[in-house]
Amino acid sequence: MDSEQKYSLQEIEKRLKNNDFPFSGITELGSAEFKFLEPSFYAGTAIHAGNRIRDELREVVEVSPADQYREEDPGTEKFIQDFPIQIISLDSRFEYDLNRSSDRAVYLTPDMAWGLTVWNRPLTEEEINISLAKHQEFHQLMDIVTDFLVQQNNRAFIFDLHSYCYQREERMPWHVDKKPVINLGTEAINQNIFGEPIKNFITHLSQISVNGRMISVAENDVFKGGYLARRLCARNYDQLAVFAIEFKKIFMDEWSGEFYPAIFDDLVEKFSNAVSKFIEEI
Repeated sequence: MDSEQKYSLQEIEKRLKNNDFPFSGITELGSAEFKFLEPSFYAGTAIHAGNRIRDELREVVEVSPADQYREEDPGTEKFIQDFPIQIISLDSRFEYDLNRSSDRAVYLTPDMAWGLTVWNRPLTEEEINISLAKHQEFHQLMDIVTDFLVQQNNRAFIFDLHSYCYQREERMPWHVDKKPVINLGTEAINQNIFGEPIKNFITHLSQISVNGRMISVAENDVFKGGYLARRLCARNYDQLAVFAIEFKKIFMDEWSGEFYPAIFDDLVEKFSNAVSKFIEEI
């Protein structure tokens, strides 16, 4: 498999329809890397894992690398590395945010970006439209993937991986801070059909321990799910659950950027085990 090979959306859709597995590559406009390893009714996405801003915009970026890194979700692609179907963003949310609708996807003013000034001058309409074309490509890819997933089983699942900053107000150890280590956003999901699977998944997540400490898990606490979850669940309300999962950044120092590999690797392994147990029960 050539992970650098470019595919049009039409080529991807054709190969999926023909069950032509495995294959991997990147989309034509470069919005995503994808890995289709085997047919399945579940997939993983890491839509804020990317940190790339295209070259022609680099000279007008005002936001610092440290601020950019803090607000992105570095490493979230590792949580889906064992999934049969993986969709990973390549571009930074500071170029366009995949978890917002197209009218809000490009951060034009500080109030759209946690008070940060992203650009040192207003972007031109052409510059914005190039970013929005990539935004559109990614979501069209997700539509193709979703259509494939729901054809495999009566109920399909997308694990939508994110991480969140918890030390904005005060620095403190993660196990002292009251906010959940894992938050499951389910507001967009059809509870009548997926209520029991949601409970089961939370049960498995609640059995995770990191460094000997049991983690806290909450539902719709710090995050209820964003644009991706809302759009895809509305599109396939009776057949698809998008689990919008936020990991507290216990595996890094939000402000210095220092990464804690031991904690991160432990959390990735335990999460993978929880997903495997959940999928076995479906």
